[in-house]
Amino acid sequence: MKTSRPRLQGRTALVTGAGGGVGRGIALALAAEGANVVIVARRKSTGDETAGLITREQGTALVIECDVSVRAEIDAAVSLAVATFGGLDIAVNNAVNREAAYPLALEDVTDVKWHAQASVSWDAAYFLAQAALPHLKSSVRGCFVVLASNLGMHGGAHNPIYSALKGGVRGFVKALAREWGPYQITVNAIGPVAATEPTEMFLNEHPEALEQLMRAFPLGRIGNPRDDIGRAVVAICSDDFGFVTAQNIQVDGGLYTAV
Repeated sequence: MKTSRPRLQGRTALVTGAGGGVGRGIALALAAEGANVVIVARRKSTGDETAGLITREQGTALVIECDVSVRAEIDAAVSLAVATFGGLDIAVNNAVNREAAYPLALEDVTDVKWHAQASVSWDAAYFLAQAALPHLKSSVRGCFVVLASNLGMHGGAHNPIYSALKGGVRGFVKALAREWGPYQITVNAIGPVAATEPTEMFLNEHPEALEQLMRAFPLGRIGNPRDDIGRAVVAICSDDFGFVTAQNIQVDGGLYTAV
């Protein structure tokens, strides 16, 4: 029986924040489609866990411990990825400050809290974009993917920092898509909704919210980091989406139909 060739065979993908949650799901999905996956994680131990899952499925992974809010560390991670695999075809800016998952009214925002989130949502995307660009130019299928959020489009009560930053990410993606289009690099954002650790913690603490949440999904379920979010990123990075760029794609089971 003839089997289809993996869609990303021979390509190299770097994923930030791949030590767990959605980032891990994206890394696993990319590896399953043949990509060499560079796992960029704040803690090497969590990155090693993701790498172990990939190698268990005969995939190829490289773990790099990195603080994405530090330009020198991002530059070093990209350089090591290229030195190891000979190039870079896909860069996924997924890392997020964990505090973004918790409500915080504007009156409680401090400069420290603002910059802690901004350094990951904005600075890291900017650093990764600049570091990856020369290598994405050299790829015949360069892809840059940024994780955005529905909150960046419709806002979120008691979450002004995250809403503002993700709104900025949306504009950043559109600007890069225009600038990088001549190099045949696609730039897109996704707005995922998935069952990650913070989400599960909240639902466990508030079981009454689970039933209400499930009713809000037209598909009747919350997303899976690998099977739903990861596979969407694979599609975006594949030749099938080669003419799709500058888009903010909701990967949320129809939860936010008005954005």
